[in-house]
Amino acid sequence: MRRILVIGPLVTTAIAIVLPLSVAVPAEAARGWTAHFQCTKKRISDDTAHGFVQGHGTGKTASEAKKAAKKNANDQMPRGYRAKHCTQKSVKRL
Repeated sequence: MRRILVIGPLVTTAIAIVLPLSVAVPAEAARGWTAHFQCTKKRISDDTAHGFVQGHGTGKTASEAKKAAKKNANDQMPRGYRAKHCTQKSVKRL
């Protein structure tokens, strides 16, 4: 004998909404983004430029990758310096 489970309309609707959300996300969306910036190395004490530093970053979105690349450039600065006037060299989907 086959038994049928009767579920209320609200639960059935909730299941109908959740099931499509569990479908796999396209591969390109899951891979993320990468960014490359070149920033001027500025001395804070006298605001003079002393070469360049390269910053690289990745993120789930292009915006997150850019932010990570700029942070990477600043993280490389020695004490008394900071990255300034960053130029975007590339932003690519992984």
